[in-house]
Amino acid sequence: MINVSFWNIFFTVLNLLILFVAFRIFFFKPIAKIIAKRQEEADEVYAKATEKEDEAGELVKQYEAKLAEAESEKKQIIAEARKSADGQYQKIVADAKEDAKSIHDTAIAEANHEKSQIIASAKKEIADIVVDATTKVVGSKTGADIDSKLFDEFLGKAGE
Repeated sequence: MINVSFWNIFFTVLNLLILFVAFRIFFFKPIAKIIAKRQEEADEVYAKATEKEDEAGELVKQYEAKLAEAESEKKQIIAEARKSADGQYQKIVADAKEDAKSIHDTAIAEANHEKSQIIASAKKEIADIVVDATTKVVGSKTGADIDSKLFDEFLGKAGE
């Protein structure tokens, strides 16, 4: 049968206490230190990762701000280019209209000048023809000068 003795229980309890203390000193404390050290390293890595994430977020904000600024600058440059192009277009159109008016006025003046030259030449030729015809019909040259003056006067009144 089983024999239970006081000393046997006492030494078993004593052995358990010694093992508990030994395990606590040589096993649990170093493991707790290793776990604490690993936790600190993990916390440090997590803190660095959070810091890098914050920096990345800040860089994204800066990038988006610069992108928005570049977009507004692009719109402003395009607007200025359009305004400049419109101004140049208006200037070119105005210059073209002015040139066309100048050419038109010059052409009208030349046409009027040629018309007056043609009319004057025609009057002179008609007067010469009439004078020659009158001279042949009448036969005298002195009368031709008088007739020429009369004919010029007649053509002047008829031209009006």
